[in-house]
Formats: sequence, C-alpha cells, structure tokens
Amino acid sequence: MNDKFHDKCFVCGSNHEKGLKLKFNLKNNVLSGEFRMPKDYQGYDNILHGGIIAAILDSSMVNLFYLRDGLELKTVKLSIRYKKQIPTEKTFTITAIAGETIRQFSTAKSQIKIDNMVYAEAKGYFR
Repeated sequence: MNDKFHDKCFVCGSNHEKGLKLKFNLKNNVLSGEFRMPKDYQGYDNILHGGIIAAILDSSMVNLFYLRDGLELKTVKLSIRYKKQIPTEKTFTITAIAGETIRQFSTAKSQIKIDNMVYAEAKGYFR
C-alpha cells in the first residue's frame, strides 16, 4: 500500500492508532477480506455502527482500484443499502468488484456477507 495514500486511513491504514487496520486481498479482479468487528464499533447493542459499515464498504472499493490498477481514487458518490443488522463479534466477508467507467468516473460495487447472505451493499463513483 502506498504509505502516503493509505497509511493513516481509519479503515485500512497500518499507522492509524485507533483504526480498523483491515487488510484486503485481490484475486481475479475481485477484492475480498474477512473480518470481525469488536463491540467497540457498535451503534446499538451488539450491532455494528452504520457509519463503520459505510466506511468498510467505501474503503473496499477504493482499495480495489488501488490494488488492481495503482489508482489513488477518491469517492465522489456512495450509495448504501443496509439489508440486515450486522452483529459485532461475528465474522463477515467483504467483496468489491469494479463496474463500468461512466464519463470520467470509475464505478464499483461492494457487499458484506455473513454465511453467503448479503447484509449490506454499496455502489460507488470514484475519480
């Protein structure tokens, strides 16, 4: 990861003191990761905070473009659908896949799943 671009990122930065420090993998143009969030990041009791979910979905898509293409893109628009409450202390999987380029914007979709069920999903536009 480019230290200047991601080093202090709350979600994926290795040098953010209170950050999540999530590590993603890229295989066959699909970014993925498996994580478990402690209760420190809950909103309601035992439920992962929606802002944390949004940050993870967003960061997965940004990291997809960085790991795949070396692009340091920034989020322009993010649309999220929360389908089910994500429990804290439960392992979930995140995936992100690139979409088409629309004008000068790169697009991507990401999902958080538990036991192959979609709990949250997002679409983003990046430049």
